[in-house]
Amino acid sequence: MLGVLIRRQEQQEEIVKNVPQLLAVSKSLDSFLVAKRLSLFLDVCEEYKPPMPKKTFQAVCDFVFKQVLPLGTSVQQLKKWPRITDRFLFHSSKPQILEITLQGQIQGGPGAQDQFTREHRDVLMEAFSHLVCCSPMDALDFLQTQMKDNTEHVRVVLLKYLKAIVVSDNLCETRSRKQPIVDAVKCILDDPREAVIKATLGFIKELLRSQNVEGCAVWDMVAYVFQQFNRPVDQPRAKASLLRQKEKDDIQEICIDVLENLNTSAEGMSKILWPKLLHFVVPAPYSPALRPLCRCLKELAVLQQGDSALFLGSCKGVKLPSAQGLFARLLVLASNPNQRGRRALQLLHTMRCNIHAALNKLWGMQIPFLWESIPVDAFGASGQEWEQKLLQFLRRSLETIADSNWSRNLSREFESQMSSYIDQSSEKSFLYKSLGTSLTSCEDVPFVKSQIQHIIENANYLEASEREKVIHVLSFSAMGHFDLTLSTLHKFGDRGGKKTKVSEIISHYKDYYQGRRGHVHQTLMLTYGRVALCAPKELFLSQVETNIIKRVLQHYHQSGQVLGVSIANKDINLKLAFLQSMIDISHAIHETQDYRDMQFTCKKELVGVMLAFIREEPLDSLATPIRPMAIITLGCLSKLKPFLTLEENRDLVDQSIKSLFPLPPLEQLKGEMGKDSAYVESLHNCSVDALGKLMKSILQEEPTSEMVDEMFQLIDPWFTETECSRERALYASYQLLAAFQESVGILSEENFQHFGTLVALLAPFTCDSSTRCRHWAGRCIICLMHIQAQSRVTPEEEQEMIFACQDLQSDCPKDLLTASCRMAKVVSAYFPPDQALDFIEDILEELVSGNKMCAIAAGYWLLTILQDCGAMMEAQVSKILDVFYSRLPTIKDESLRQVVVDAISIVAHYHLDAVFSSLLCRRLPMDSETGELWRSLGRDAFLAVLILYRLAATVMQPPSSETTSGSGSNETSVFTDEEPLKATCAIYEVVSVLPSGEVIQDVFPSLFCALLQQVSRTLGQRMPSYEGRRRLFRREQHLSEGNPCRLSVASLKTLLLKLTLEPSLAESGRMSIWILLRDPSTHHEGVCLLTSYLVQRGLLDKEIVEHVLPWMNSESKKLRLTSTAFFVEAIRDPTLSETEQLQTIFRILIERARDQHPSIRQMAVRGLGNILLVAPDKVKKEKRTIVAILLGALEDAQVVRESLQVLARVLPHLKEKDVGSLFKNITMQTLNYLDDDDADLRSAALCLFGVLATSTNSRFQAFFADQVRRNLVPLLIHQQDPSPQASEACRAAFLQSVRFLPKRKLRACIEELHSTTPFNLPYLHVYICRQLVKANPEMKEELLQKTTAYFRSSWEEIQTAALDLSGVILESMQIADLEETFRLQLLGSLEVLREDPSRKVQQAAADVATYVRKKWGERESHERKRDDATQGPAPACKAQPGTTSEAMSV
Repeated sequence: MLGVLIRRQEQQEEIVKNVPQLLAVSKSLDSFLVAKRLSLFLDVCEEYKPPMPKKTFQAVCDFVFKQVLPLGTSVQQLKKWPRITDRFLFHSSKPQILEITLQGQIQGGPGAQDQFTREHRDVLMEAFSHLVCCSPMDALDFLQTQMKDNTEHVRVVLLKYLKAIVVSDNLCETRSRKQPIVDAVKCILDDPREAVIKATLGFIKELLRSQNVEGCAVWDMVAYVFQQFNRPVDQPRAKASLLRQKEKDDIQEICIDVLENLNTSAEGMSKILWPKLLHFVVPAPYSPALRPLCRCLKELAVLQQGDSALFLGSCKGVKLPSAQGLFARLLVLASNPNQRGRRALQLLHTMRCNIHAALNKLWGMQIPFLWESIPVDAFGASGQEWEQKLLQFLRRSLETIADSNWSRNLSREFESQMSSYIDQSSEKSFLYKSLGTSLTSCEDVPFVKSQIQHIIENANYLEASEREKVIHVLSFSAMGHFDLTLSTLHKFGDRGGKKTKVSEIISHYKDYYQGRRGHVHQTLMLTYGRVALCAPKELFLSQVETNIIKRVLQHYHQSGQVLGVSIANKDINLKLAFLQSMIDISHAIHETQDYRDMQFTCKKELVGVMLAFIREEPLDSLATPIRPMAIITLGCLSKLKPFLTLEENRDLVDQSIKSLFPLPPLEQLKGEMGKDSAYVESLHNCSVDALGKLMKSILQEEPTSEMVDEMFQLIDPWFTETECSRERALYASYQLLAAFQESVGILSEENFQHFGTLVALLAPFTCDSSTRCRHWAGRCIICLMHIQAQSRVTPEEEQEMIFACQDLQSDCPKDLLTASCRMAKVVSAYFPPDQALDFIEDILEELVSGNKMCAIAAGYWLLTILQDCGAMMEAQVSKILDVFYSRLPTIKDESLRQVVVDAISIVAHYHLDAVFSSLLCRRLPMDSETGELWRSLGRDAFLAVLILYRLAATVMQPPSSETTSGSGSNETSVFTDEEPLKATCAIYEVVSVLPSGEVIQDVFPSLFCALLQQVSRTLGQRMPSYEGRRRLFRREQHLSEGNPCRLSVASLKTLLLKLTLEPSLAESGRMSIWILLRDPSTHHEGVCLLTSYLVQRGLLDKEIVEHVLPWMNSESKKLRLTSTAFFVEAIRDPTLSETEQLQTIFRILIERARDQHPSIRQMAVRGLGNILLVAPDKVKKEKRTIVAILLGALEDAQVVRESLQVLARVLPHLKEKDVGSLFKNITMQTLNYLDDDDADLRSAALCLFGVLATSTNSRFQAFFADQVRRNLVPLLIHQQDPSPQASEACRAAFLQSVRFLPKRKLRACIEELHSTTPFNLPYLHVYICRQLVKANPEMKEELLQKTTAYFRSSWEEIQTAALDLSGVILESMQIADLEETFRLQLLGSLEVLREDPSRKVQQAAADVATYVRKKWGERESHERKRDDATQGPAPACKAQPGTTSEAMSV
């Protein structure tokens, strides 16, 4: 209602007058509703502007502010408000106002908190804003009155309410609303309290960010911000000072935030601030605020571009910086490409016309270009490049201005602004460079001279920043004033060499011990180096040695002297300064075009100093960059004339390597006490990179493979040291190869001469335990491939190598080997075959000396290269195998040995003949390595067959004449031929590892014949001796097992065992086939057994027969013997017995029956007998001839046994006409051997006699009966033959002969006895003899005489049997039947037997003698005594078991 009434002018005064009364009455009403109605009323008042008395205005203000700002609130409570009101802020669309209202609510207590809501507070603030518009002057008076209250919390809270009003655009839309508030705030700008200052800055921030600030004293507010930014800090106490500094830092942050939020586009802002803000750009205290300040100025300058150019240097009420000062300040700021630097560069671009009119066009093009290339940060190469661009920009700007006065003023500005930057900062360093650049562009030489003299003479050399100033200013000034700069340096440096007065001596010593003297020399050396870098190249080279290098050397030598006397060693900083200076000078020299034509006389001196530095560095730590810098300097010096010799270059690299590689591992270096790990790592990396640069420099002067090899010889020993040294060695190898790769295009040779050697050296490390070692080894291999292949490497191969190198970082051994093999596969495509030998020698060295994984990798590389390139290595196969042979004994690991044998197998696939010939040249006896090489070939079935054919052919080649003995008649003295014997041993090794016998089925005939021939040839021979080149052993040094036949037999045995897979073949009967074969005396028997085995297993085929058959007519008696023995059993083969070859064999056997060699005749006899048995039809007409030959053989003492045995086998199969009258001759010849001393011969004769007994026809029955009667005694006595075979044969023969006994009754008795009694009873012969004597009394005397003849036998059993038979015969005789003479002879023989060594014979003889004397009545006492003495205590005539007495009782 009041809002409606107030519209009427006539009622306005009365209504306004009653407002205070209404507000007082409304306390009992809803406060929110009252506040809302008040706001609506004041809104209408704002529109109609009713007159409002001051008291009324004061009452309304009190009503509003007493609700939102209760008096008596403490600062501590104010500080707690934000924590209480945080939970309400989330829902507030006007956070500042809500904050204030809620704080008032909290102050009112719990009741107030419930009473006043956010909306309530907003309504009250809206009402106050309307009130301000209704009466601005009264509002100002009210606010000033409130501000005069010196209570801190009142001012703080009031400022917050005012800030909230300013923030709200809908509350402060016009100047009339803001101006009174701002004017009120100006009253408290001098309040020094921190809380008030922060609140004031908060108010100013919101004011400056608003859209309309016209008439709001903006400059006063901005000036207040900068005033507080540069607020001084008192320094009472240390702790208080820290607090004050923290307060200042907080306030500065708020000030920066205020400037960051300054709205330059607000109405009236540009007129107020431009160009006054430029005042704060140059002074050093405002440096932290330059980031927002540059932004504001850039935006203000853009708004002013249409106006006339600003004349810098003057402004009403504010001192503006000069154009040079502003340019210097902004240019230095732009050197740091952070946000502040970027804004400074933008400001420069915007104010280009204000700096200088001539720069408009240049900067219009240059600064946008610089903006595009601005780096992300100021560190590293990008930061240095950015500085160079800015300095070039500065120089071009000065050249464009072309005003010496302007340049001088700029130089002065640079110098005056030095204090604006922190020492050692990048901005200050750039300022020094900028000063030097401005001086070099200044054409006023006296000014430049005075400036650089002032700088060099007045610098405090104890301060690092001052030393840096001298270096940078003088070096950059040398760009335009080279001679002037050098003369200034010389003049200042010569002061130290002048004669010193006595009064100045103490001062000199003081300078030395304070360090000033050293710092001066250090600065001058560094300055000379930088001057060399910056000097014009056309002027530099002519003065470099005289006026720069020698000056640096002079300062270095003088740095450790006082008054010309060396009193101390040079410290590290002086060394570093000297090294850095020499590096800079060297780089400057290399940048000139004509430096290669100039001779540097001081080069050797400099090299000596560098080497001394390197040698002095400790090998257990890495603390300074002296080592890498000295190595880099050596690399730079190596390119200068006079060039160093090869040995001198080797020494440079060697000393550098010896200084770097023995260092402890990087982790250990980083862990040393008191060292920055990042710094140590940087030093380490710089050191190894420096070595790479040194090697690259040397290679650039001599890019040859020989130089690469020289350097690798220096690196090679370090591969086998520690892991860290190996890592460094591999990295150095990569650097060396990468450098050589760059120059490989100028090489004239097609292949890199050391490619194979280096691949062998580096490839195994692709599987090293260290990840870094594997990485650098892989990179080395890639470089080697590019060096060798040059431009032939395909993109696919390059990609494969890179991926494989990446896979080398895996921790899985299988993955590592796979990646390494992939690299080997690619490299093999470019492997030069002529380097195969070098590669294999070196890779085998790694196989022996490397660790397990590296050795495996080496094996993989070896096999891969051989597999892919083996076809082109024919010329080196023999040498390659020699290498394999020499290395094999040194490899103990079985898996690695297998690599070598696999490699030989691969070579053999490509060059079998060469491998075969090479292996066959190995010396005998075959050692384990040679055997393993042969076995490696045998594991490949395809190769094995081919090799076995070749070995068989080698064995069967005719013997060399050198193996024949001197006489040529005694074959046992012949040395075995070398080649066949080695081939025989090789056959043994190859066959022993064959997977199965099926592999050799086709080659078996050739192998069997070859080995059988070799067995025959080597019978009785000795191992080869060394006579000349082809002999292997000296005659006096024969092998202990020196039986080459044993080796041949072993090979033959292995062949048959592999083919048949029957271990039982090792033995046959009582004797081993193989023992029989290698014994010359039994060789033929062994051949027979062997051939019999072949026949039984069906292994004897036509090819073997055709091979062996010609041997039967060989000149060699050994071959004739072997072949004859072979066919003795071979003719049993059914296939052979049906062929025509049997006739040929038969005819040859007849011839061999007359051979001079007994064993051959023996085998021929046996063979003829077998023919009669196997193929009687084939020799039907020749049977009698065969029998005649066999009969003739009975007269041959050396083959008689064989003949007897053969006759015993064949006679039962012959007909009467086949034998004919030869029967008698056979019988008579057989009887001659019944008592032979040879048991086998006796046995054979007895067997044949039994066969003859069964084969006797009626024609020869009487003849044979007579022979039986005549030989009864042998037939009886030999039943007790010591030979079991003879004894058995005798009993059998006797039984067969019984039918020829004269008495039928006797025959019947013996036959009955044979059928009922075992025929091996011990005294059966005695019984038969007794029966025989009874039946034929007339034969007693004849039998007794024949029996006594056996008393002289050498066998105890025969003598005993004879005594037994004698006793039986004497028992049946009468006294008259025995002649006296014979009796005496009998007794004499018995007496002799009683002295026999055998007790059994003695007893039997005594028994017979006793019986004779008893029966014939002769008993001499002296004989009894002798008997007692002989027999001892035993009874004289007591019969012992088994004696003659017992036999006589049978």
